[in-house]
Amino acid sequence: MTQTPSQTAGPFLHIGMMPETAPLAPSLPPGEPVTLHGTILDAEAAPVTDALIEMWHPQAGWARSATDGQGAWHLTATRPATARFVNLWIIARGINTPLQTRLYFPDADWQADPAMARIPEARRATLVASKAAAGAYRLDMRLAGEAETVFFDLRGE
Repeated sequence: MTQTPSQTAGPFLHIGMMPETAPLAPSLPPGEPVTLHGTILDAEAAPVTDALIEMWHPQAGWARSATDGQGAWHLTATRPATARFVNLWIIARGINTPLQTRLYFPDADWQADPAMARIPEARRATLVASKAAAGAYRLDMRLAGEAETVFFDLRGE
């Protein structure tokens, strides 16, 4: 079976995807609420102001955020009781295939995660959030260039 070629997200990513135009209710299971936030930067460390980021995990729920004029994103989730990470999915203008990565909680046993063990040690820090405040974690992501965030190829090819 032949796959349809990938298309970029285009300059109108937010139309129909964000709460202002398509209200959505994040799916949050019971548990400790946390705020996940950060900035998305391009290869030159400029903010990516038109990205969309989604977070999901069976224990954390699902949420979506668009970046603002400074490339900042904010999500509300439930802190997974036993999980080390939540999954992140990013699309933006000029990206042909959505980027998939993870946010590992700094106080979780992320060193024991099998996926993390396959990543060169020098690059692992690009996936580990910092504790910003009580109930808040920050992960800045770089789409390319120096200190590029680790992205996972989950296409199964």
